[in-house]
Amino acid sequence: MLAGCGKKGAPTGLESNAGSKVGVKQPKPPKTNPDPEPKVGGKLAVDRADGPAPRPPAGATMAFTNTLGMVFKPVPETEVQFCIWETRVKDYAAYVAANVGVNERWKEPGFKQADTHPVVNVGWNDAQAFCAWLTKNELAAGKIKAGQKYRLPTDAEWSVAVGLGKEEGKTPEEKHLGIEDMFPWGKRWPPPKGAGNYDNRFYSELLKVDEFEYTAPVGSFAANQHGLHDLGGNVLEWCEDKFRPNEPFRVLRGASWLNGHPGNLSSSYRTSRPPAFLLNYLGFRCVLAGE
Repeated sequence: MLAGCGKKGAPTGLESNAGSKVGVKQPKPPKTNPDPEPKVGGKLAVDRADGPAPRPPAGATMAFTNTLGMVFKPVPETEVQFCIWETRVKDYAAYVAANVGVNERWKEPGFKQADTHPVVNVGWNDAQAFCAWLTKNELAAGKIKAGQKYRLPTDAEWSVAVGLGKEEGKTPEEKHLGIEDMFPWGKRWPPPKGAGNYDNRFYSELLKVDEFEYTAPVGSFAANQHGLHDLGGNVLEWCEDKFRPNEPFRVLRGASWLNGHPGNLSSSYRTSRPPAFLLNYLGFRCVLAGE
């Protein structure tokens, strides 16, 4: 590990699956590729497996903007529309203003946040409540139809959105780190500059990836092939699923501003936390489901 090169206050080592009772597979460092990242038309060329053209999602063919200004796009091979960025401070503030007795820890991340930064210090329960409130409001405003609702993405939907192929295993725990050497930006290591908001300590001598000490405004980095930002980095994102079927811990995906180890940045990496757990690198992204 490279000492003294990380972000202020960032813990060392791997994120763990809190509360795990049995061993969880630990990542192996990927093969470092010293060759220059190939560029096509001035943009990074991402290594992706060839395959058949994906089908469009059911009931959605174009971007949709809701009453809070959250933008949603259909993701092929799913039946939902993903918000193109993580839920922002201003989105969550609108929910808090309309509800009494909501968790106030989101206002105290321990660092400066603007309206367009991703909200943090929110648990899975908080994300569920936000989605339920937003669904009710949008139905009342006629912005969405009966049968549609906002929710968290499933673990499987999130995998499709980040560009993973077929994963072996039935549960998130079984799929954890099942696909090696695949990252949100492609297959190469280290991350190319501008790949996302990560902790630089593990590769700062190789490449300065981002300029942000903590969270970054959503959309600060290039979108992926589905038009989605920050599926790697910025904040870990809550998913609907349990990590293990018989335990309450919920899945988190995507790494965060304090993660820099290759295993944490892997697209197939999962961690988990209790549904009421709060930390300043945990946030969430919404999807719009139903027709």
